[in-house]
Amino acid sequence: MQKNAIQSAFPYIIGFAVAALLFYFAQQIQYAPRPGMLGPAFWPKMAICLMAAACLFEIGRILAGSKSEMHGIADALERDDGEQQAIAYPTLLIGGIALVTVYAALVDVLGFLLSTFLFLSAFMYLGRYRKHLAVWSISAGVTVLAALIFIRFAYVSLPRGVPPFDVVTDFIRIILGG
Repeated sequence: MQKNAIQSAFPYIIGFAVAALLFYFAQQIQYAPRPGMLGPAFWPKMAICLMAAACLFEIGRILAGSKSEMHGIADALERDDGEQQAIAYPTLLIGGIALVTVYAALVDVLGFLLSTFLFLSAFMYLGRYRKHLAVWSISAGVTVLAALIFIRFAYVSLPRGVPPFDVVTDFIRIILGG
């Protein structure tokens, strides 16, 4: 086994160790089980197991000597002539950070569903996407999909918001039958 392979696998080994530690802590979650309901530890454990599986897969791939290299989306989007220069948009980066900070601050006030809808819309506009119908329909679709996943399948209690914004959450819950 080459030293280079071990060095390449090292971040995944660390990731697997972190997953093992997180799984240990997730095992310590105490709750009163209810028949037919997933416990509060189910989704964290599922995410941790997926993280561990991804790390094991990468460790195995590297140690097996797979020569395939992974490239990011930027490589796929680059033009073949190599003349395309990376353009930095520091104001967009700062705007994105500010937008995420505002989202985190307002999620308890506006409620998860309304704040997520507004955040997605604002984020797309910030990213210079200007097809209004697409922005608003994608924001609505992703918000309803998130509500469906969290309310109907994962049984997660989402922030409702304060009056009068809690009406939006109540309306969506009624529509989804939750």
